Amino acid sequence: MVAIADADDPALAGAFSAGERAYAESKSDPTRRLAARLAAKKAALAALGGGLELADVEVVRGRGGPPGIALSERGRARLLAVGGERMMVSLTHGRTHAAAAVLVLGPPAR
Repeated sequence: MVAIADADDPALAGAFSAGERAYAESKSDPTRRLAARLAAKKAALAALGGGLELADVEVVRGRGGPPGIALSERGRARLLAVGGERMMVSLTHGRTHAAAAVLVLGPPAR
């Protein structure tokens, strides 16, 4: 969970991709949208066990579909190292805080 105001921190300027910023700016509440993405990035880093930076994680969204996680090459290598194949994310935000849950999914059981 992060405070909505955290998304405006100048120290995080490089943490968001152009796509994340464009999506947020297309909405009436861009700071809340960025805060939810910040929460997702932090949750993904925790799920992957560290060794990555916020910019290694991007929250993506297809037309009308649910949000997803795209990883940098380093992020993808880390995902595979922890036994994951893909990630799922759920985002939420209110007036003062945003939160996200990230799941690392491995191969199907055989």
